[in-house]
Amino acid sequence: MKNAKRPFIVHTAFIDIRVLGTAFNVKSYSQEKTIETTLIHGSVEVTKKNESQLSKIILRPKEKLVFNKLETDFEKQGDTSVKPMIEKSIPAIAIVALPKDVADTSLKETSWIYNRLDFEGDTFSELAVKMERWFNVKITFKNEKVANERLRGAFEDEGLDEALKALQLITTFTYKINNDNEIEIK
Repeated sequence: MKNAKRPFIVHTAFIDIRVLGTAFNVKSYSQEKTIETTLIHGSVEVTKKNESQLSKIILRPKEKLVFNKLETDFEKQGDTSVKPMIEKSIPAIAIVALPKDVADTSLKETSWIYNRLDFEGDTFSELAVKMERWFNVKITFKNEKVANERLRGAFEDEGLDEALKALQLITTFTYKINNDNEIEIK
């Protein structure tokens, strides 16, 4: 039930997302360089923490906002000075249009709702991070070449062992499962 006096706000470390009647997704992990919010329908308002309301962004349906956290990171220089670290090739905030002709059920941003883990051109090590979250495991690589292989596909309802065996069909590697939740990939 909508209550204007008590809006629904998702708080992340760097941005706030105010829900304005909608279906949306937020991806915010402390170890990742970006925070993403994807609007499926309705509207959301995004503001950067500790900044004026003048900097708010309202997303339209089928838009994704990508916020670069590196813009606000700091690095110590010597023993006294601190300078901001800005990755010049990545904007602080980008708005990305999602394909309008793709059903919501087929978007990678919402695939988790349908019990599907999508990966499109991810390196195996990037996919491993997703698999760690998905299957609640820890994955380590003993072979850098395998870790850097680019992979494309999706898992839907597969268990961990089934997913690893499916990956072996598209790239060459071996794996060992230790203690039910530690996977070593060679």
